[in-house]
Amino acid sequence: MAPPPPIAVIGNANLDLVCGLSDHWPERGTETFFDRADSRIGGSAANTALVLQRLGAHAGLIASSGEDIVGDMIAARFAGPLDRIGRTSGPSSVTFGLLHPGSERTFFSTPGHLDSFDAKIVRAMLDGWPLDGAVALVSGSFALPGLRADCTALIEELRFLGARTAIDPGWPDGGWTDSNRSLARRWIAASDVILINDKELLGLTGAARITDGIEALADGLRPEAPLVVKRGPEGAVSRVGDADFTAASPAAWVFDTIGAGDAFNAGYLAALQAGCAPGACLHAGCDVASRVIRAFPRETTPLALPQPGLTRKDIR
Repeated sequence: MAPPPPIAVIGNANLDLVCGLSDHWPERGTETFFDRADSRIGGSAANTALVLQRLGAHAGLIASSGEDIVGDMIAARFAGPLDRIGRTSGPSSVTFGLLHPGSERTFFSTPGHLDSFDAKIVRAMLDGWPLDGAVALVSGSFALPGLRADCTALIEELRFLGARTAIDPGWPDGGWTDSNRSLARRWIAASDVILINDKELLGLTGAARITDGIEALADGLRPEAPLVVKRGPEGAVSRVGDADFTAASPAAWVFDTIGAGDAFNAGYLAALQAGCAPGACLHAGCDVASRVIRAFPRETTPLALPQPGLTRKDIR
């Protein structure tokens, strides 16, 4: 039996160092000890690709890394037949995540190799990749300075090559300036699937409510393009054409929510490629994200998609 069409995840991969909890900022010159810590490959695209691996999806990561021990870790973790990891001179990007009570967190990051990752590198690594019929997710565009200006053209080229395109732009450095809003709207208008969280939706549109934000973007979407809004512990909502869907997130106490939206993307896209209906895809995203982030440190054991069972509901 032939495998389903593949999923290409295009974007950022780096090292995440995560520890906590901390409810205060330490004094200079002191040492602070934390109860828990985790060292793992991170970045929005890599997070999604890692969960797709656990789901057994036919997928690959298209990313880059530096020429250092972190780059060796990334290249070793993504060495499958559909993975493409380009090595660039210099250090890899590293993010330190400090966790706070209430599932809040603070990030400290170095740009490293991510500044040089651009559309030219992506096109070279996708040469010969089976894009016809695939889903191609561009994830974390705002974290990749070299990709921002050419991201719309890349999305359009991916569609020309037969892929169903998806975008998760992330939060822009510098906030939602007019320039960043214009970029994000162009990426969204060119994409077949839009994956965005509630804070990004409200920041992008200037709306006060989720429903108003969806309305503000709806007219600029491609026909029947799902607009998916991730809402963390409140689940997710989506609009597909004139139909609205909701899905709840399973209740759970979570120590570390980093990568929750990326795990949602993996569940949603895996269900989409399996031919699930829009509501079932939404449910799969919430279910997979909840199971992934309950574990600290993160696990690598196999995951299964939930059985379809979500029915259409109105967004409230």
